[in-house]
Amino acid sequence: MEHPFWWGEFDFEPDESRLWRLAGLDVRITRSDSEWVIETLRSSSQHEDVQDWELQAPSPTPLAGSSPSRYLFTRTTPRLRVLPSLADRSVVIKPVTPLYIPAGQSATLFVSTPVWLQIRHDAGTVPLLDLPVIRPSDTWFGPTPAQGRLCYSTKVFGRTDLGQLPVRPFRAMTPVAISNDSPETMQVERLCMPVPSLDIYSATDGRLWTPGLLVDRLPGSRQIRVRLDTRMHEAAGVVRLLSRAREHDADTLSRMFEHFLG
Repeated sequence: MEHPFWWGEFDFEPDESRLWRLAGLDVRITRSDSEWVIETLRSSSQHEDVQDWELQAPSPTPLAGSSPSRYLFTRTTPRLRVLPSLADRSVVIKPVTPLYIPAGQSATLFVSTPVWLQIRHDAGTVPLLDLPVIRPSDTWFGPTPAQGRLCYSTKVFGRTDLGQLPVRPFRAMTPVAISNDSPETMQVERLCMPVPSLDIYSATDGRLWTPGLLVDRLPGSRQIRVRLDTRMHEAAGVVRLLSRAREHDADTLSRMFEHFLG
């Protein structure tokens, strides 16, 4: 059966190999009676705009120049789960064009962040493999070099109309609803997205979604209040949970929101 998406559950016969070609990242998986072998090979010229993928099965030829890893079991079972996950650090979003929200106004931005590839065995809670499909750049986010944290960075268009954004299989969409209740114009220069604290879902069209963020600039101050939306955005339609958040600690989430806007 042909898989419509690069993620899902896959059954392997003994000595069967499959190859995922994901926008410059090649991953070949082979099952034997007592081990899984996972080979990875990343192109040196990956680009965020490249979103093509292909699944080749069977794949009889090892990846030349790859880095293989062997995972030993008493006895392997047939099924592996290949899943998208969100990044293991916050992702700093920088809109391509400057964004301003006048006093008393509100808007919802649809922004996307890069996803990671996880390979999970049925019997295990820790993934066998966990790496970015397209690795984003590193950046520092915080008011000073001593205050802040290491994050990833990515540039986005920050559309208010979801229809202007194509479905991209290696990025997850997050609605960010911003309300400016202060008496002055609010500039949205950078957003520090707390993606380790977000679940990831798939919609019927293949778009990946996370729960939304609710951002309020409070009246009479420059303080920002950020909350997780308890409901999925209506634009997502029917969704299915793929991966739980990496972080579930309320204190961690609170610290992530200390410097949400830059």
